[in-house]
Amino acid sequence: MLNRFQVFDSDRFFSGKKFLLLKLTPWVDQGTDKKESHILGTKVVGAIAIDDTVYSKDVKGINEGETVTFKVRKPVASFQNWQPLQTIFMATEFDKVVIWGDYHNQLSVRVPTLKEIEN
Repeated sequence: MLNRFQVFDSDRFFSGKKFLLLKLTPWVDQGTDKKESHILGTKVVGAIAIDDTVYSKDVKGINEGETVTFKVRKPVASFQNWQPLQTIFMATEFDKVVIWGDYHNQLSVRVPTLKEIEN
């Protein structure tokens, strides 16, 4: 139960990060029976294009190129103007961010919205 005492500082981690859109897919809840699946929103996959977050001893940019999947409770149509490998975006608000995986090196990120950055 130690993981209940771990806190992830979403604002600090995502501050200074800009993402390049890789793909958009429906966020589907399979439910208990695959016949009852329904769409919850959109999965937005982005690669960290710019990482200005200062970690320790002035180390910056160590997460550039890593991918993050954002789950947004908006339909795919909400992102109709976003183009893979062209759209740059940021995450500024967070509903839920959880560290997971065998080595605690994965993020599950739910956001209310994502902010497109004008190129």
